[in-house]
Amino acid sequence: MHLRKFVTSLAIIVATATPVLAAEYWVSQKPAANKKCKVVETKPDGTTYVMIGEKSYPTKAEAKTAMQAAIDAGQCTKTKK
Repeated sequence: MHLRKFVTSLAIIVATATPVLAAEYWVSQKPAANKKCKVVETKPDGTTYVMIGEKSYPTKAEAKTAMQAAIDAGQCTKTKK
């Protein structure tokens, strides 16, 4: 009986905490002539940085792949580290 309550409580905690822990990544660039893009963990505000593409990515690797596609398409250039 106690195990059932424990498992139920644990399931509720995991279900409510998971969306909070999920990270999102965006490909963004500084506006105007700069055209240097990078992967960021906060949604671009549209003034300091603008979003490249129409969506966020669940992993940094997917965002980097999208950034490389934008570079290959000539939408932006890679930033130096």
